[in-house]
Amino acid sequence: MVVEVSMMKFNHERLPGSWFGQTGEVEVPLFQLVKTMTVKGAKTPSYQIDVFGKEERNHKVWLCECKYTKTTMDIKQVRKLESAAQVLKQMHQEEGTAVPEIHIWLVSTGGFTKEVLTYIDSRSDLYASDYEGINHLFKAYGGNYSIPQFAVND
Repeated sequence: MVVEVSMMKFNHERLPGSWFGQTGEVEVPLFQLVKTMTVKGAKTPSYQIDVFGKEERNHKVWLCECKYTKTTMDIKQVRKLESAAQVLKQMHQEEGTAVPEIHIWLVSTGGFTKEVLTYIDSRSDLYASDYEGINHLFKAYGGNYSIPQFAVND
């Protein structure tokens, strides 16, 4: 919910890249649509996307995976979201519509494994916000509390 609410307020601001696991600044889009979404191609499994943001003017989408636990996000969860991105591309191809530019945003209050952090460094289309990053972002868009971290079984 925190990510969804923040994304609805984005309006082409330039934000510190450290909030997204990047160097420099990240320009956030003005999304026309922000929602939870399931993607499924004709011959693919279905994938749930925690938060889907669509910016029509620049034909971009952000796919977000959100984990609010103390457990670190591992590469398996990243690969799952990348599979969802591939299915989204396939859906556009099946429908004969233009494939948007896709950015992946990982949000994990428990942080990320070293493998994920190394992988993120090699990708400019992949953002990652840890506990500190998502709290800075949430507060920049009007949040007045720190996001709680839940135990694994909560």
